[in-house]
Amino acid sequence: MDSSPAKVMSTRRGYRLSRTALVVALPAALVVQTWGSIKDWRSQFLRQPLSATLGQPIDYAGASWTVTRITRLAGSEGNAVVLAEFEALAADPKALGAVPCKVRLSDGSGREWQPTLFADPMVRKQYPEAQQRSLCGGMAFAAAEPGKPARMAASFSIPPAASSLTLWIALYSALPNHLSVSEPRT
Repeated sequence: MDSSPAKVMSTRRGYRLSRTALVVALPAALVVQTWGSIKDWRSQFLRQPLSATLGQPIDYAGASWTVTRITRLAGSEGNAVVLAEFEALAADPKALGAVPCKVRLSDGSGREWQPTLFADPMVRKQYPEAQQRSLCGGMAFAAAEPGKPARMAASFSIPPAASSLTLWIALYSALPNHLSVSEPRT
């Protein structure tokens, strides 16, 4: 076995070089591997709202969006129901229909609600046309006729005491921007 000082120095140098390369390569590999997750996380938490007013159109994600109604109704089982209706006039509805869309409702204390899958009986009774509308995204744009807006609706089951409600509409292609429309003050 050759244990000359030159051989020992060469082995130590190779060891240090390998260790340094590992210190650089391992974090780089982790960043590359998790970049999509980091991007998704960032888009969920670092948001830039485009504030709109109820009934007024605003340009967002390649369409002119209008929130036409945010109505609070007495719901079943001690909850309140909020019906939000909105529409988007897109230059290219098919392209916009391929983009995932998320709708949610929040209150002044930071609580958030996702749309309910089935509309509350009060919504079906008082606003039957809203039940026929799609939630935000694909199907609504696929059904839109050229030059006509895609009409959408979402209902939310919330605690009756929730106040200062804000409707959020986000298309993934436009993140971190999203639409923000506050409930009308009564």
